[in-house]
Amino acid sequence: MKVSYQVVASVLVAAGLAGGLVALPRKAAAQNAPQGATTAQIPTGRQGRGGYPLPPLPADFETYQHKVRVSVVARGLDRPWSLMMMPNDDMLISMRFSNQIRLIHDGVLDPKPVSGLPEVRRLFDIVTHPKFAENKWVYFDYLKPGTEARSPLALARAVYENGQLKNVQELYVSDPVTQGASRMAFAPDGTIYITVSGAGGRIPNGPDPRKLDTVYGKVIRLREDGSIPPDNPFVGKAGARPEIFSLGHRDHFGLAPHPQTGQMFHVEMGPYGGDKINILKAGGDYGWPDYSYGRQNDSSPLPDPHNVPGIEQALLVWLPGITPSGLLFYTGDKFPAWKGNLMVGSVVTGRVNGSSGVERVVFNNKMWETRREMFLTELKQRIRDVRQGRDGLIYLLTEEVDGAVLKLEPAD
Repeated sequence: MKVSYQVVASVLVAAGLAGGLVALPRKAAAQNAPQGATTAQIPTGRQGRGGYPLPPLPADFETYQHKVRVSVVARGLDRPWSLMMMPNDDMLISMRFSNQIRLIHDGVLDPKPVSGLPEVRRLFDIVTHPKFAENKWVYFDYLKPGTEARSPLALARAVYENGQLKNVQELYVSDPVTQGASRMAFAPDGTIYITVSGAGGRIPNGPDPRKLDTVYGKVIRLREDGSIPPDNPFVGKAGARPEIFSLGHRDHFGLAPHPQTGQMFHVEMGPYGGDKINILKAGGDYGWPDYSYGRQNDSSPLPDPHNVPGIEQALLVWLPGITPSGLLFYTGDKFPAWKGNLMVGSVVTGRVNGSSGVERVVFNNKMWETRREMFLTELKQRIRDVRQGRDGLIYLLTEEVDGAVLKLEPAD
């Protein structure tokens, strides 16, 4: 597969490291967050994770092909994780740190959280069933209580009505994994794909992203009732967990099926650069932690996965990384020049706080990247999720202490 690289920083220096080029930070004064710091300990603004206030909105912003007006739908959300657009134009928002689901109805944030959520250790994604209009099912995944280091990942579904979850059913529980977050997406065949973080790499006396006895560092694939699809690649393989679809993943916080082919697209963070887009392949090994397009967090080199037998190649790579999160193929008519483009949320670019936005990727009919554009960097917001509404507009979720849902509409 042809791999496309994006060099984000404007200055590069040749270095005798695997990979050949090292990106210099665009703002040398920016400091990385201290290792192991809690949110309260991490400085805000230029020196830390977030803390940039929203600029006055609504406001108009230029992009290459469209002028965009950005306005606030709702704000005051403490570091939200995922945004789900409902068929009646309501929005459900999962809150990873407060373990709540919040409702926006008629453009107003309900002051009360959605009721009926079971006790969870950490709430992650929320998605609607493809036939929600008939069955009213919403799905959510979460960590169950476990040890300090590891907890099982679970999938549940419930009937959603008027701000309430009813008839909650726990459909699936994994082996104990680490604390990283997760995303979900339904495929056109009705199966559900779930990402399981493998950011800790190979843990001594613990799970391994490239071993099949654990879902750690994997994408898993389940039926709508939580059972195992019989065509999963490792069904019947001795010692393998049959729910595994692909392996060798790090942190991966975006899934989206291609609107024409149905192939599942997937974004993944490298350790230090080397963020990438994959097209998921049944049984595919994506190499982590043995191979990466990036470097270790201490900048030491990692073996490059190019032409390594048995390792799947990325479709597209970012150097330095953009911390991708949220994935959307735009299919609406409000932004005609963007139809069919892939939209990727960026939480931070090149480890420079306040440098994030939305990355638009254009592919040709061979699925080769032909254009990329990062826009809305002026907002200086951590873009955690990207969604399309029934109205054909684009909605963003910002992961800030004063997190917000933003609406993008044409201003041409």
